[in-house]
Amino acid sequence: KMESVISYFLSIGTQYILEGNYDAARTCTVFARWFEQCTAVGLHKTQALINRVKVDDANNSSDIHTLVKFLRKRIPCKCLDKKYKEVKDTAKLGFCYNPECTIPNGQVERSKTFYCSRCRNVTYCSRDCQKADSAIHKHECDKFVAEIAKFEAKKQSQCPTIS
Repeated sequence: KMESVISYFLSIGTQYILEGNYDAARTCTVFARWFEQCTAVGLHKTQALINRVKVDDANNSSDIHTLVKFLRKRIPCKCLDKKYKEVKDTAKLGFCYNPECTIPNGQVERSKTFYCSRCRNVTYCSRDCQKADSAIHKHECDKFVAEIAKFEAKKQSQCPTIS
């Protein structure tokens, strides 16, 4: 059962946070997030695509806030409440998906990122970076948009009509 696998990674990741082993906790979090996304797409069919930004955010080694918050929201106990209070004022970081971005490691405060307005599956640090990457991203974006449209059409066709 996929939920059991996710629960396992959440449990182990939480234990690593409490031990101060953030790299190991991050690895568990990436797996948990990946399996959550796979479950939403393949099993529950609640979304069209794996949200790459969410998976990548879980893997951001500079963002302890997102790591602790992700685990804290998904575990039944309160054992991460104290840790969350320590890190909640830390900026959440995101990535600029332009490979030519001049910001070190493409890391930018998440509140300042821009999503691709078509696919919403990549983020950029600025409109200039988004424009610079548009020729490369366009091909991937077209595939994402087609998959989303196919998903939405199927969802609409399964809705009962009200007469």
